[in-house]
Parts: sequence; C-alpha cells; structure tokens
Amino acid sequence: MTMNDDTGVPAAVFALKPEWADLILSGTKTVEIRRSRMKRMIDRMLIYRTGTGLIVGEARVKGMHAAPPETIWRGYGTESRIPKNLFEEYAKGADRLYAYRLENPIRYGKPKTLSDIGLKRAPQSWCYLPETGPAGPEPAMEGLN
Repeated sequence: MTMNDDTGVPAAVFALKPEWADLILSGTKTVEIRRSRMKRMIDRMLIYRTGTGLIVGEARVKGMHAAPPETIWRGYGTESRIPKNLFEEYAKGADRLYAYRLENPIRYGKPKTLSDIGLKRAPQSWCYLPETGPAGPEPAMEGLN
C-alpha cells in the first residue's frame, strides 16, 4: 500500500487541467472519469493543477465504478461536469471507463511542488504517491487564506 503522510491513507496524484481542478476543489465536480484503472484503490486524490507545476489540494476518494462508457455517462455524467460532446470524444474506443467518486475537497493554503512530495516529474494522468518522502501538503485553514 502506498502512503507517505501522517494520515496513513493511500494516495495518488492526479494531473488535472485548471478548470477541472478548480471544479473539484469548489465541490462542484464530484466525479473524476478516467480511462485507466488503478491496481490499488486509494483514499486520497492529490490534485496537480497542470500548467502551474503545483499540487493545489486534495479530495477523498469514496469509491470507484468501472463500466462501459454509456453506463458511466448515465450514472455520473452530471457529477463529472463534462459536456456530453467532450465525454464522447474522451470515451471513443474505450470499452470501459472508471468513475472515481470524490468528497471533502480541500484547497491547500500553500500549494506544494512535486519535489515537496517526493516526485521528480509530473504525472501524465495519475501516479501513486511515493512510499518515501516528506509528508503531504498541509490543508488550508478556513478563514486564514
């Protein structure tokens, strides 16, 4: 199991375009759809905001559902906040998609760099948090930012 912070919770870093990262951190986007499946389930998704080089927050992963694209769209299209045309383009040729259900998003008061959490390069899609390295980022404190 991969974990490296004092919460003892398995985590992965997900690369997200700024608009999707912001929707997750605002609590508006509660499902992240991916073409690839994790071999080990995680409890925390750290959010790497592409174009910035920073990990800006995290969300709890409360489950994952694997199914054909049309089933994922019917069950999670609204919560994913992806327009239907973009979903269809993303799902083209896939026989299965993976919907990661998210809750309790936290925007970090001070974003961290990849090296702060033990990564040498940005994930293409996602990667497990290294087993060794410094503790994960500190959550933002309400009203102090």
